Amino acid sequence: MLKFMHRYAKFFYVFFFLIIISFIFFYVGPIDKSSQLALVEIGDKKIYTEEYWRVYENMKNYYSNTLKEKFDAEMEKKLNLKEAVLEGIIENELLLAEAARLGITVSDEEVNDSITRDPSFLRNGAFRKDIYLRTLELSRLTPRYFELKRREDLTIQKMKRVIELAANTQLNMPQELMAQLKGNEQAMESILKSAIDEQKAKTVRSYLQGLRKIIPVKARPELIA
Repeated sequence: MLKFMHRYAKFFYVFFFLIIISFIFFYVGPIDKSSQLALVEIGDKKIYTEEYWRVYENMKNYYSNTLKEKFDAEMEKKLNLKEAVLEGIIENELLLAEAARLGITVSDEEVNDSITRDPSFLRNGAFRKDIYLRTLELSRLTPRYFELKRREDLTIQKMKRVIELAANTQLNMPQELMAQLKGNEQAMESILKSAIDEQKAKTVRSYLQGLRKIIPVKARPELIA
């Protein structure tokens, strides 16, 4: 199992971030939180268990559909999926808080462009407003609420790109490896891209560790045990 986790570590990291960005709060409507204890408190922001479980189910379904029979209850347990989802939610909220501090924003045009290009709302390559509204209705979401969360998703993506650009992604490949791959540009390009992606991921992770030192984070994992 450890060999499998090592082999797929990058796979899980990359897709984990993408899926959290895509689904965080996607199916969450208004919730009565007046008497609830927050699962996570990040600065003034509070995240509740209902919001967490919706993200968790989306993650679980995604990996089940992607990895098929390889993703079973035993793998889920060994990969600590519950903890990973909680960590992903915290990290995204930290990125949103940092984006606000740095003045990184997403315009109305960017939000509109993202929605009108979303495959979920296209038919024959064209945006259909009736499908868009019907989809939100079935999910018990208002356009205003959905667009607010889409703006947050795009802000997280933009914040990540800013951090990644600060990384030195110009990696030098070992001469021995270069010699072995001589004449195979496709393999060389693939390996180099993989190394750059890994370096970017490390840079984002390091940045997030720094944010934890300056932004108060309080989590109650016992609420999802």
